[in-house]
Amino acid sequence: MKIIRCTLFFISCCLFLPLQAQFVFGVKSGATKAWEDYGDVATPDGANIHINGFQLSALAYYKFSPNFWVGMEPGWVERGAACEPGFLIFNEDTKLFLNYLEVPVLAAIQLPIYKQQIFLRAKAGFGAAYIASAFREIRDLNNVEPTSRTRLTFDGEGAMSRWDYGAHGGLALSYAFGKHEILLDGSYYYGLPDVDAFFTSRNRTLNLSLGYLIHLHAPR
Repeated sequence: MKIIRCTLFFISCCLFLPLQAQFVFGVKSGATKAWEDYGDVATPDGANIHINGFQLSALAYYKFSPNFWVGMEPGWVERGAACEPGFLIFNEDTKLFLNYLEVPVLAAIQLPIYKQQIFLRAKAGFGAAYIASAFREIRDLNNVEPTSRTRLTFDGEGAMSRWDYGAHGGLALSYAFGKHEILLDGSYYYGLPDVDAFFTSRNRTLNLSLGYLIHLHAPR
């Protein structure tokens, strides 16, 4: 609830900023590489605990100055893991797919690296996320049984939390032309709570995206 209240407070502040304020809006999309930090839980030798996914986000920032921005990047992101703790079954490969709706709140510092056309932007912040859908996939490594994919309803998944929260950080390289920008964005997510209450299972995500931004002045 604290995260939701802080987000609503931020939106309210933006609505009452001075009329000469400058806003930046955009969208980005790209690929994710996700896994869970299992702590001391043992996994099979050479096991791959990563899964590949997709990410799509809107971007909304307020520019306090040309070099300092504050904003949000709400969106959809696919996280999860392979070799899920509790499902390390001999001769079977288990993967967990978690589709989150997330709202990171971020501060960004931008530096020009070539005239006023190419910029490097560093960002960091905190966000909350909620699982919109989740699936568990089990594949028989001997190819005797067909691969099964089960949708998790959370009715019988009491140990798994639908909420997640953690730290966000990243770098973006952008090319500006007029009021527009095209950017290459790389980011990292460090989840704080365990996905499964019975096991150490904290979300980790690397993301690489392409995006577009437009800079707008509020009407006078």
